[in-house]
Amino acid sequence: WLSEGRSLGLPTSRCVMALHTGGEPRMGGSCASAWPLGLIVSLFFLWGAANSLNDVLIRQFSKAFALRDWEAGLVQSAFYIGYFFGGLPAAKVAHEYGYRAAVTVGLCLFSAGSLLFYPVSRGGGSYGGLLCCLYLIAFGLAFLEASANPWVKVLGDLHRPNFGSVALNVAQSFNPVGAFVGVGGGRWFILDGTELPASTVEGAESNAALSEYREHEAALVGPPYVVMGLVVGAVACAFRCTRFPDTAASSQGAGGVKHSLSWTRLRTSAGRLVRNRSFGQGVLAQFFYVAAQVSVWSFIIRFVQFKVPGTDEKAAADFISISLCIFILGRFVASALMCVIQDCVLLRAYAVLAFGCCGIAARAGGRLGVAAVCATSFFMSMMFPTIFSLAISSLDDEDREVGASVVVMAIVGGAIAPPIMGAISDASSIAAAYWVPASCFIIVAAYAHCTHRQSVVGADDADHDDADADQEPGDVRAPIVFGHRSGQNEDEDAD
Repeated sequence: WLSEGRSLGLPTSRCVMALHTGGEPRMGGSCASAWPLGLIVSLFFLWGAANSLNDVLIRQFSKAFALRDWEAGLVQSAFYIGYFFGGLPAAKVAHEYGYRAAVTVGLCLFSAGSLLFYPVSRGGGSYGGLLCCLYLIAFGLAFLEASANPWVKVLGDLHRPNFGSVALNVAQSFNPVGAFVGVGGGRWFILDGTELPASTVEGAESNAALSEYREHEAALVGPPYVVMGLVVGAVACAFRCTRFPDTAASSQGAGGVKHSLSWTRLRTSAGRLVRNRSFGQGVLAQFFYVAAQVSVWSFIIRFVQFKVPGTDEKAAADFISISLCIFILGRFVASALMCVIQDCVLLRAYAVLAFGCCGIAARAGGRLGVAAVCATSFFMSMMFPTIFSLAISSLDDEDREVGASVVVMAIVGGAIAPPIMGAISDASSIAAAYWVPASCFIIVAAYAHCTHRQSVVGADDADHDDADADQEPGDVRAPIVFGHRSGQNEDEDAD
């Protein structure tokens, strides 16, 4: 297969990279067997379901534990802090033992955190304990995202040069499908539609009926997470038992020498990443994008009930499902548009339009504001995989695993923005709080603009290099300085 790759003009290092990440060769349009490919795609589905359930949990925990908006936002904080701290361990496992091993570890952690929901939610539940379960789930998801995203990108680029972004967008299209299923399950099996009036809650902390109500609401989150934990455990077993072409413990250099990702080499790689300006900008953009996405979706139920008074929680949760459907549509539309429009150009346009939608949501009332929030999902759809692909595109095989994990760690933006948004909501209104994601989209648009300018400058430099290569041997051209040829300036000075 390596010789076939060389005959097609593919660098040997890329062939080795795909082989040692557990990928199978994709030559001449042929692809891996359906079963391993289906397992990889299922990861995008699973972490989409886990992420979307947080939006339902925010509402459910607010009822079960009488939380203010900023306290409910800690659901996302616990979740995305788990992502942050899971990033580098995920990189080490992926580099030392291969992507399949990292995925298996992540699925086991994911399953354990989900199963623990049941005992922790019983007897009135413990809000802190449930946040710890979410942290464990997210810690495992960091292993999945740090492995599956670069895995798909490598296979896409191997199939066709510069096809990685498109392949990643297509694979990520199954992520909102999982999110849609997760929200639907949460709507039917967690939200029960029972909401006590504020007059009943106030001054009734010792009321036995109120205590029973809150205990019942806390217990509702256990069974759905048990089911999810069992499904994830089954997928982990499938990954463990499935035979992939190669799951070598580490990548190899050009000479075929095995290199262990020690902490010393990890620090060395991190040092190179810090000096990579375009990579740093990509990490920053991913931080603000995730902050915006999590903020937009976390408070949809609260936002709909504020803009359209009298809407019950189940009807308000339907707008999360609508947003996810729009998100799925936007992902497929973006995948098609990226075949004819440069990815950073499309990213810039989508970020500006998302900013506009959030601004309308903050200012407009009634159903127009709700429609604007839902429309934001269309323009958010392509941002995560596109920023991810742009951020790691400048990295070589030596730094790709660490770089991918650092980009995943940028998801910690989702831990910071929701409590800030909740605090603004408590102080003013939930509508005013939507200026938080709006400001984040401005940062994403600026990143896309800078990336586009860098690509244009790079293309111009390449054209100049080609022109110099085509120059005749005897044709000596003086360089142009500030619009004048330097030779001309020297002659004038001599005169």
